[in-house]
Amino acid sequence: MLDTLTIASFEPHVGTGFTIHTDDRDEVLTLVQADRGKPSGKDLRESFSLVFNGSSNDLMFHSQMVMLSHPDMGDLGIMISPIGRNDDGTYRYEAVFN
Repeated sequence: MLDTLTIASFEPHVGTGFTIHTDDRDEVLTLVQADRGKPSGKDLRESFSLVFNGSSNDLMFHSQMVMLSHPDMGDLGIMISPIGRNDDGTYRYEAVFN
């Protein structure tokens, strides 16, 4: 399924939550940004990136595959990487699709 996802799949969901279910609790990542990548000039999928804000300041996911659950998009296994912290101490994550 990941190979069929495009930026258009995510754009309507900017501002909505994607949940990661862990053993201890659920962490909601809010999709805050969906950006188009540079055109490759090849017949490949258009690259794009997604930026998420985490909901807690005491739980950080390292660069890893996570299962994100969304009420409209279903379950998506996506590689995320932390890219910094927000002013409130929560973590920011990025997912890149090439």
